[in-house]
Amino acid sequence: MKIKLIYLTLALVFLSCNQAKKKTSTQENVKTSNSNSIRLELLTDALKNPIQMSIPDDNTHRKFLTNRGGQIWILENKTVLPIPFLQLNTAQDSLGLEGPEGIGTINGMAFHPQFSGNHKFYVCYNAAPSIASDPIKLVISEFLVDEDNPNLTNKESEIRILEVEGENIANNGGKIAFGPDGYLYISIGDDAIGVENYVHHAQDLNHFNGKILRINVNTLPYSIPSDNPFAGISDAKPEIWAYGLRKMWRYTFDPKSKQLFGADVGEVQQEEINIVTKGANLGWPYMEGESVYMEDNSIDKSGFKSPINTYSHEDGVCIIGGNFYYGKENPYLQNKLVFGDFRGSIFSLTKETNGKWTRELLEIQNKLDDVFLICGFDTDEDNELYVMGFSNTDVGPKGAIYKIMH
Repeated sequence: MKIKLIYLTLALVFLSCNQAKKKTSTQENVKTSNSNSIRLELLTDALKNPIQMSIPDDNTHRKFLTNRGGQIWILENKTVLPIPFLQLNTAQDSLGLEGPEGIGTINGMAFHPQFSGNHKFYVCYNAAPSIASDPIKLVISEFLVDEDNPNLTNKESEIRILEVEGENIANNGGKIAFGPDGYLYISIGDDAIGVENYVHHAQDLNHFNGKILRINVNTLPYSIPSDNPFAGISDAKPEIWAYGLRKMWRYTFDPKSKQLFGADVGEVQQEEINIVTKGANLGWPYMEGESVYMEDNSIDKSGFKSPINTYSHEDGVCIIGGNFYYGKENPYLQNKLVFGDFRGSIFSLTKETNGKWTRELLEIQNKLDDVFLICGFDTDEDNELYVMGFSNTDVGPKGAIYKIMH
C-alpha cells in the first residue's frame, strides 16, 4: 500500500501536519451536499492496524479481521477471540526490517467460494526471500482450518500457490479476491517508493508488477483460465488479466454488474477509480489518472483505458478502494460505490443517467478527535458497510473498525 511521501508509520506525521488544511475541488465531476451525512459506529478497536474484514459463507456469523502486522483475528458476538485465527511468524529483527512492510506483513486474505465445504482460505503476505539480492518476496498461500478447532488455522497445511520476487516487491502487495467466475484475482503494484533508478514494469507483459492476475486455484499447481487475455501468447505471462496499473491496493466486484472496480493509487498528481476489464491497459507509468506522468511521444496512448473518476492531491493523498452499498441502514447510499482516502475522507460514486460517474464527499457527523487514517472498507453478511484504519493518538497509533450508519 502506497503512502505518497512515506509509509504508514511515517505518514502519521505528514497527515497530522496537514489535517487542518481544508481543500475544495475544482473538478467538474464532483459535488457537495450537506444533506448527505453518515455516522461512524465503533465495531472494535482491538486491532492495531486493521486492513480487512472478511465474512465466510458458512452461517457462523463470525467476522475475520486482518491486522496488517501479521495476524487474522475472529470477532464473535462483538468480542475478539483471545487467540488469533492465524499468526504469521515474523523475522523483522533478524533482518533489520521494521515497520509495516517487513516479513510477516499481510496484504489481504480471501475465503474460497466453497469454504464451508473445503475449509480453504488464501493469504497474501511478505515472506523471507530465496534470492539473496532481494530483501523480501510476495507470497500467496493456501491454508486449511484446523480440523479440531474451526477458530484456528492448521499452519502445517500451508501450500504456497504463487511467489513473486523483485525490486521493491515488499511494498507492492495488494488485494486477493475471488471473482464471480470463481477464479482468484491478485493485484501487484509497480510503485518505486523512492527507489532510485527503479525500472517500471507495468507495461511489460513478462513481469507481474503493475498487473492484476487471474488464476484457477482449484488445481495444484494452479492453472490458467483458458480465456485469460494473454493465455497462449509468447513473451507474456498467461496469469495476467489486466495491466498498466500503479498500485491497486483495493478493488471490488460489484455484486450486481459483476464488474471489477479498482482504486489505483497515484504518484504525485491524481488518484483514480477504474472499471477494469479483461486485457485492459490502464496506462501507468505513462499516464497517472487523466494526467501524463512519463513523457514518451513514441507511445500510442489511444489504447489506454481511462478512469471513471479521478481526484487531485488537493482532495486527498492516497485512494483506498471501497464497496458498493446494498444494505438497509443508509438508503441514500443505495447502488453507490463508497470508498475513501487514507487521509480520512469518505466518498460515494454514482453512475448518472448520461453514463458519467459523479463523486460526492460524505459528511461525517461524528468526526473523531484524532485523524482517522483509512486502510480499507468491507461489507458484512447483511451488506452493511464498514471502514477500518487507525488514528495517531497521544499514546501512539490505535486501530479501529467502524460501521457506517445513516
